[in-house]
Amino acid sequence: MGGPKKPTLSQLEKRTARQAAAGRGGEAREKVVSSVIPPPMEEVLEFIKTQPYLTPFILAEKFGIRISIAKQVLSSLAEKKYIRLVQGDSRLKIYEPIKEALVSEKAEEKPRKKKAKK
Repeated sequence: MGGPKKPTLSQLEKRTARQAAAGRGGEAREKVVSSVIPPPMEEVLEFIKTQPYLTPFILAEKFGIRISIAKQVLSSLAEKKYIRLVQGDSRLKIYEPIKEALVSEKAEEKPRKKKAKK
């Protein structure tokens, strides 16, 4: 019932010979952590305006990011009052965009983009 069976002597010899030939000698491999860049907030806000509801899976699929990153993005947007939590538990959260906040965000961006006319 315990764990896996112990290898036979010939299996153990073959395994150690392969490891020695590969040059690893049983050393552990180094883990490489790649940096994860979340999507730009402007793009996320534009996408939110078009959606009736949001989940981490929807955001992850749209921007090609991990679900854990999508959860962080959604929680930060909820703190900034762009979206609100409709229903959720520890596994799944469903958010709804707050139209007034998104409209006011768009109104604030307009004056900055004006160009001087000659």
